[in-house]
Amino acid sequence: MNYNVLYLLSELAAPVIVLVISAVMWKKPPRFGEQIGYKTRSSQSSEEAWNFAQVYWSRLSTYIFAAFTALTVIVGLVGIFVNFGDKIGFAVFIAQNVVLVGLLIVTIVSTEIKLHKFFDENGKPRG
Repeated sequence: MNYNVLYLLSELAAPVIVLVISAVMWKKPPRFGEQIGYKTRSSQSSEEAWNFAQVYWSRLSTYIFAAFTALTVIVGLVGIFVNFGDKIGFAVFIAQNVVLVGLLIVTIVSTEIKLHKFFDENGKPRG
């Protein structure tokens, strides 16, 4: 049985979920104090910092995960037509998830760097 179709479907689940969440947050950012959103100590330090973090993270994540989702589809389709086999298909699945976590870390670190650049520890905009 060719499991590459199943690998593609399972590989698409996580990036599509992150893509949908980030796109929705970009179009309708959570309000300050809500239970959802990009919640870190820096982003919750003030309403200005919160609003900045919601838009910055969601925009960055939407771009990154749209590209990553497209790449996942391409690799998955290649796997189906070339028939990677079970071992290579599973290795691609694991690699995709490792990259996904890495990209999430990149979006978080990038957002925190921008927050610290534009806001002080009390959430006030830097001069």
